[in-house]
Amino acid sequence: MLRFMLSTIFTALLLPLYLTWSRNETELQIDKMQEAAFNTPGAEAPLPARVVAGGVLLVIGHVATARLLLGIGMWKTLLSLILGSIAGVGLFLLRQEP
Repeated sequence: MLRFMLSTIFTALLLPLYLTWSRNETELQIDKMQEAAFNTPGAEAPLPARVVAGGVLLVIGHVATARLLLGIGMWKTLLSLILGSIAGVGLFLLRQEP
């Protein structure tokens, strides 16, 4: 049970950091899109590739930590990813300005 909780906490703590970073990167991308779209519509992608890669690496990091370091089974790994994601999004939303 302790290993499962550690795996869940890992995601719950890292997800708000990722969401904050990805939001800032996406806002910068929107500015680039507005500048590039003046005479060339669709010149910039709406979501930067580094944001997608960061999300994929976060999931891979969770699975690798849970499976390889903590020795948790696959269904428990997926459950801890889901619960950690819910908790992480909750933490992210609590830190937002009203």
